[in-house]
Amino acid sequence: MKKFKFKLEKLLDLRKIKEKEVQSELAYIVGIQNIKKIEQEKVKNGILQQKSDYKNKLKQKSFSGREAIMFEQYIDISLRAIEVSEKKIEEMEPEINEIRERLIEASRERKVVEKLKEKKLEEFEAELLREMNKEADDINMKVYARREN
Repeated sequence: MKKFKFKLEKLLDLRKIKEKEVQSELAYIVGIQNIKKIEQEKVKNGILQQKSDYKNKLKQKSFSGREAIMFEQYIDISLRAIEVSEKKIEEMEPEINEIRERLIEASRERKVVEKLKEKKLEEFEAELLREMNKEADDINMKVYARREN
């Protein structure tokens, strides 16, 4: 019995590799963006913690003028850092969208070749079934011919 051999298997493999490369690229850039978001959240949490500490010290009246100035500077610097981080995150979006588009295209190209492979496999199986039916018919005709003689 013949084995199915898809002539474009190497092309399919190349398309799969290309798709995985684009997936890796997307994962990398989204990972960087997520790290920046986590860093941004840490700064926000730090601000909230400092505000809480500031309020507690104000209630206890154990806050000096120097500490108040340092607190204000910390808040200002932290807010600027959040703004800068937000801009970097936003600047990454077009690149991420471009990579997503490339991933969609790579996936589409792979699926086209896979569909062709499926179609060729169905044709191969149909041809194999025809051949098997033909052989069975030949055998049946020979058996019938022997019975008649």
